[in-house]
Amino acid sequence: MNRLRLLVLWLSTGTVSAASAAGFVAIPWFVLMTTGSAANVGMVTAAELVGMLLATALSGPLIDRVGPARTAPLADLAAALCIGAIPLAETTTGLTLWSLMSLAGAFGAFREPGQTARRVAVPELVGNAGVAMERGAGGMDAALRAGHLSGAPLAGGALALFDPPGVLWIATAVMTLSALLVAYAARGVTTSGSAGQDTSEGFARRFAAGIGYLRRDRLITWIVVLLLLTNTLDLALTGVLLPTYSARILHDSLALGVLVGALGGAALTGNLLFTWLGARVRRRRMLFTFAFALGPIPPHLAMAAGSGFAVLFCVVVGCGLVAGMINPILAAVSYERIPAELRGRVLSLTTLVAQGGTPLGVLFGGLAVEGIGLRTTLTCTALLYLVALAIPVLGGGWHEMNRPRTRPTAEEVVVGSTPHGGQELVDSSSPGCGRQTEDRGW
Repeated sequence: MNRLRLLVLWLSTGTVSAASAAGFVAIPWFVLMTTGSAANVGMVTAAELVGMLLATALSGPLIDRVGPARTAPLADLAAALCIGAIPLAETTTGLTLWSLMSLAGAFGAFREPGQTARRVAVPELVGNAGVAMERGAGGMDAALRAGHLSGAPLAGGALALFDPPGVLWIATAVMTLSALLVAYAARGVTTSGSAGQDTSEGFARRFAAGIGYLRRDRLITWIVVLLLLTNTLDLALTGVLLPTYSARILHDSLALGVLVGALGGAALTGNLLFTWLGARVRRRRMLFTFAFALGPIPPHLAMAAGSGFAVLFCVVVGCGLVAGMINPILAAVSYERIPAELRGRVLSLTTLVAQGGTPLGVLFGGLAVEGIGLRTTLTCTALLYLVALAIPVLGGGWHEMNRPRTRPTAEEVVVGSTPHGGQELVDSSSPGCGRQTEDRGW
């Protein structure tokens, strides 16, 4: 039964990811078909992204206080109502641009807390199921990738068969299904910041506790910094450099679609491979000497060398297979280290910071291509990746990735329990260890 709940959590994650990706396609198409204005499409899409970012920044304290068992299904239901309200309002009272932007922004805001709440529930469900944390984290990331990969194509196919309001109704139904699935999966999950804490504590103090944890856990902080840099470079690649290369060098729009699809499919395959084998490898060695070094850098170098489609396809597939192992490794480390009562706040903040540079990646990627040329830009991005990978050499406790560590309580994170004001993370296998790791089941 416990393993079934973990499987259902993965299924609900994939389902809500597919519905979200479908909504991200169907809503702009609906706007374009009803208003005929590309500017309106941009405004509605921007409203959805702003809502998502605001929710990512602010929802953590609420998730910790209410708990994932209630937050995830309620967030999914609210998102379903928002996306369903769009075609309903269109056929009844009519939609203005501002009301459409409001509904799109609310849709983006509600769907993100549901995903964060699922991640908060992972360690307890993994512990109850008695499986390795690597498998739990890998399954979550695989479900997320599968949903993103399938949602947009399915929405595109549905738009060829149904009108845009019909597709939005389908997305509403799928989002509702995901709420029912996660309600079953997370039932009985006790992870909540309210346990043993003062529930009258204000939002600002609870939010500050999450920031305080990031300041004291050097490993998690450096992971976030590394992801900030690499995500920025990744979006520059997929959002600007790869499309430009396909247009100017390969002269084939179909090549772009095939390369992007191959990259996503290979990353999903690599993710599933790590889910199977992850518990048998040393995380740090796998991450830096294999996944990072052989994953993101070679495509930049292959394009900088002017490779043809066949060579670039092989490079993208091989590197995507390896790069798909990165997220599960970092997620497993985060699940093990972050205290249960702070998990919602810290995971929300890490997601916000890790994705914060992606708009700049697209912006500066485009400016660099026009300023110094495509191949020079690709050479520079490869070098920047090498610089980013030098971060672990500088310290930051990266050696702690290879074994679970005990975690401080929320009070210790806020006030600092060690004489030097830092965080004391003790190897749970060492003699005389005074604290037991929470939610250990792997």
